[in-house]
Amino acid sequence: MMIRTKTAPFLRTEESVGSMMRDMLLALAALLILPTVHYGVSVLKLAAVSVAACMLAEIAGCLVAKREINISELSPMVTGMVIAAMMPPGAPYWLPAAAGVFAVLAARIPFGSTGHTPFNPAAAGLAFATAFWPGEMFRYAQQSPAAALKAGLKPEAVPSEMLWGLTAGPVGTTAALVIAACGLFLFVRRAANWQIPFWFLVSAAVFAALFPRILVPPFTSVKYEMLSGSLLFCAVFMMTDPVTAPRTVSGGALYGLLGGIVLMLMRRFGVYEQSASFTVLLMNAAAPLIDGAVCSLQAERRRGREKEE
Repeated sequence: MMIRTKTAPFLRTEESVGSMMRDMLLALAALLILPTVHYGVSVLKLAAVSVAACMLAEIAGCLVAKREINISELSPMVTGMVIAAMMPPGAPYWLPAAAGVFAVLAARIPFGSTGHTPFNPAAAGLAFATAFWPGEMFRYAQQSPAAALKAGLKPEAVPSEMLWGLTAGPVGTTAALVIAACGLFLFVRRAANWQIPFWFLVSAAVFAALFPRILVPPFTSVKYEMLSGSLLFCAVFMMTDPVTAPRTVSGGALYGLLGGIVLMLMRRFGVYEQSASFTVLLMNAAAPLIDGAVCSLQAERRRGREKEE
């Protein structure tokens, strides 16, 4: 039996990688439309600062490492946009800049160009900013639904408001319908693997139904968990990173299943109201192990069938 694997970006043509990055940038830009309407042009300034910080760090890192600077490289821009989407609307401009510089210089440049990073750079930058400046990362004008759930309280917002981004939270993660539409666009364009977010959301929903954090019916618990914080954004834009996710098809499904459970556990027992970046980094570390286990199991099954024949 042939072991099915997905081709990583560094094995694709430069044109296909560029197309995938352009699609991702377009989807991320679409996420900023509603926040810009709600909060003003400061949202676009946050995104501009974040992208600029990542690009400048990329250029500086390449100069220090004596590597060719590829101006057309869009991965640092994607990293900057992901970081911007995870920022609170009133974040100081130095916050996404610090996250972006760390993402590129600590999680990207030391490992080479696109296709070689073991950890999602944006997740690394966001985890860095969260660990050092949690007060700034979770500073909102009002209590966010994620913070309410973390405190064991029922969010004041109703699910319909959470569908359109009318609640407090990171600028690019609160409009569930927009994220779903962007995800569909990426899946149709084959810029992201639909299986990982599908199983991620399934396991998170089952966990939310079985172990609600607030005294509500299971279905209500699922609605609040799915629509609060950065869970949907994480599923579509961070867990699907083809460089750091497993390359086997079965491994991708298991990666998604475990990722959803890990995120829900971190929501329940973690320190922060949102733990998406830490979940992604943990799953990135587990991805090679998952691929290895899947390949070993499939090879063992193949040997067993050959013996029977």
